Amino acid sequence: MNIILIGFKGCGKTLIGKTIAAKLKREFYDTDSIIESIYTEETKSYLSFREIYKKHGSEYFRNLEKKALERVGGFENSVISLGGGTLFSDLSAVPACATADRPAQADKDVDRKFKGHVVIYLHVEPDMLYERIVKNSIPAFFDSSNPRQSFDKLYAERLPLYKRLADVVIDNSKDAEGTINGILQELKNKNLINHREHRGTKKET
Repeated sequence: MNIILIGFKGCGKTLIGKTIAAKLKREFYDTDSIIESIYTEETKSYLSFREIYKKHGSEYFRNLEKKALERVGGFENSVISLGGGTLFSDLSAVPACATADRPAQADKDVDRKFKGHVVIYLHVEPDMLYERIVKNSIPAFFDSSNPRQSFDKLYAERLPLYKRLADVVIDNSKDAEGTINGILQELKNKNLINHREHRGTKKET
């Protein structure tokens, strides 16, 4: 059983995921790093995931995201951080509000990928999340002429699927330590971590 962190860019999945993995003594993986590895394997050159998107565009990047999602499907007992758009890289995983006549099979395809794993959605209030994202630079997948509009549109499209897939929803608008403790407590309450892991977190928290 994997612990899978989902949420919009900037919600803190990598930081939280690494810490949870360390406390539970599990391996940590994030799809952004896996995308970089796949790109290196295929091109024999290195670019960061941001550079890949800027150089090759959305369609090429989404194809790498599909491959990364397939790869993490073979992992066990790990903590995995999914990129904000990774859930939507497969055309079957279109946002719930994007089309009224989406076939029911699309939902089943997405659900099947996460069956048997624990999915944690890290929520951050939209205004705070937007400020986090644009603090250093405007992402390539935002319209640079109106980044807030791009953010609002993507946020509205992605939120329904984030919420639907989540076994646990945790607010990460405040301190990371509180978020981590909240996740561990939820996992314990739901009996989603084994006895050894439970003892390990009790000593550290």
